[in-house]
Amino acid sequence: MAYEVEKRNEVVYAVKITAEPKELEKEVNEICKEIRKTAKIPGFRPGKAPINIIKKYYEETIKDSLLRTFVAEKLSEAIKEKELQVITEPVVEELDFSLKENRFSTTVLFEVKPSIELKAEDYKGIKVKKTTREITDEDVEKVIEGLKNRQAEFQEVEREAKEEDLVELEYETVIKEGEEEKTQKGSISVILGQKQLWPEVEKEVLGKKAGEEGEVTFTASEDEKVYGEAAGKEITVRFKIKAVKEKILPEVNDEFAQKLGFENLEDMKKKIREDLEISEKTREQEELEDQIVEDLLKKVDVPIPPSMLDLEIRAQAENQLRRLAQFGVDVRQMNPQSIVEMVKPTAEKTVKVKLLLEKVAELEGIEVTDEDLEAEIQKLADAAFGGDYVQARQSLEEKGLLGMIRQDVLRQKALDRLIELAEIEEVPAEEVAKSEEK
Repeated sequence: MAYEVEKRNEVVYAVKITAEPKELEKEVNEICKEIRKTAKIPGFRPGKAPINIIKKYYEETIKDSLLRTFVAEKLSEAIKEKELQVITEPVVEELDFSLKENRFSTTVLFEVKPSIELKAEDYKGIKVKKTTREITDEDVEKVIEGLKNRQAEFQEVEREAKEEDLVELEYETVIKEGEEEKTQKGSISVILGQKQLWPEVEKEVLGKKAGEEGEVTFTASEDEKVYGEAAGKEITVRFKIKAVKEKILPEVNDEFAQKLGFENLEDMKKKIREDLEISEKTREQEELEDQIVEDLLKKVDVPIPPSMLDLEIRAQAENQLRRLAQFGVDVRQMNPQSIVEMVKPTAEKTVKVKLLLEKVAELEGIEVTDEDLEAEIQKLADAAFGGDYVQARQSLEEKGLLGMIRQDVLRQKALDRLIELAEIEEVPAEEVAKSEEK
């Protein structure tokens, strides 16, 4: 059986396999002998039907067997000879098969991992800047201020409403468009000063007491982020204040800290600082990674396999839909193609970066050890399985995701290696802020 390998493009190959008549006849006879052992043909006992009868009744089975075994064997030889890294299941593009004429040839298509020309000077010594920032007492206090606000209580007061008050009100909104009017009634609780009301309405609410009423008519700007469907239309809002409540912040002391799960106030401040320092280190790492990746993408051409792009688009589209749904968007009304177009540029970049990092790992001799894999599974276990390593690993195995996890670890190790090889200039955040002001 002869084969010809054709490179269709950087990521798609075709192999045409043609059987010699004598070779084909021999292979078909062997297949027929196997079929005959269990074949049920009228007039013949199992294992006794002649070969020519088997061919007549089981032509499709013979064809499938040739593709599954004979062709697969020759395809494997071709892939090995050309040193190709196949990333998709082979697909039959053409098939010319006739038992009567003793003829068989097929063309099989498959995608390969692209060959990336990456030289040492392309990825060693990349110049990057790391913005450094020390965590201060002020940073810790800002976090505590946020915790205070989340633990705040609201107490009803008999005074005029001001910013940071919680106001309960009943309203009627009339939106006019041409001759048509849309009316909506309801009640709402808002915190003033947090842009929860249209600005024209909030201006009228400020300064009013419980029991007082107000009305405002205005033409909304074209800003859909603020006014939504009412953008550009004439709006009238009538409202009545039901209650004005003042925010009462808790006192920051040991008792406050204990309510939040800390031993005392000192322990809370210490843990907050530690968390902020971890977040800052993560930000620094991501800053370096982004710069290195952007530098590599400018230097190196990376062909994108369609199958990898399709998978990445699907994954990112699903993530995007989940995020939109969390914000209350009815994703069922969205055009699927618009979501695909939205995520496609990012998906293309992601695939390129994955392939580049795998090439770096290859050049640097980076491998994923069992210990590396176990550590990553433990991270996932801590995040989603209550720390249960066994349950996490079992779940990954059942879903066939261990290979993907191993590749993720490999790419991260490659990124870490690139940072080690980079020329890093540390720049204090204060200097960056000053230069941006200029």
